[in-house]
Amino acid sequence: MNKFRILFFLMLLNLKSFTQVNKINLEIENQINKNTKTDYLQKAYDFYRLKEWDSTLIYSARLLNVSKNNDIINLAHYFRGQSFIKKKIFNESLKEYKLISLNFSFYSYVECSSGEIFLSQKQYKKALKYFIPLIKKHNALSFKPKKSTLLHNIGLCYFHLKEFEKAETYLLKGSALQEKENDTLLLISSYMDIANLYYEQYKDNQAIPYFQKAYALSQKIKDFEIKQNAALNMAVVEENRKDL
Repeated sequence: MNKFRILFFLMLLNLKSFTQVNKINLEIENQINKNTKTDYLQKAYDFYRLKEWDSTLIYSARLLNVSKNNDIINLAHYFRGQSFIKKKIFNESLKEYKLISLNFSFYSYVECSSGEIFLSQKQYKKALKYFIPLIKKHNALSFKPKKSTLLHNIGLCYFHLKEFEKAETYLLKGSALQEKENDTLLLISSYMDIANLYYEQYKDNQAIPYFQKAYALSQKIKDFEIKQNAALNMAVVEENRKDL
């Protein structure tokens, strides 16, 4: 039986909890307070927070031209890397990240962003080279990427590499954390991807309950794309079961 599958990818934004975003912003603001005479620093940060990515790129470029402070230079490249990601200019983002030194305060997010780019570009082995070390040292990190999403993305990489046992391990670990966190949006995506993992292997009895759980949860949210994916997955399942 020919089975159609839909995979829903968790993107970069989900790697940061609100707590971590606030912690990062506080660190940036500390740097600003230490360097009040640095031209363009405040402007670059203001546009970064406003998510005005073109303006962020303009002022971070100006910042690079006037500053010789390594911390500020790292920060400018970080602003630029994040801006290029939001504009989906991924290779330019990677170029900026490569210019950031390893002692950058939240370098873990540079690594996460790089892994997410390679995941979106279907370069799964390259993505794992960033994700796996982050999981191993996660507890020791000051700035911690969202662990459940990190586990999930590792699972997705293994899924696409057809290493299904490893994929199952990481996807289930990720969903277990999301259940504890009561993170509905991420949990729906996790359930769909776990279902697709089993469905890909024709393990319908294991797959279908996860499709059903994802669909049931999707009825409680307003995100149209996720609701659409959950409904479409269920439609495919029922079509394959000849229940038109």
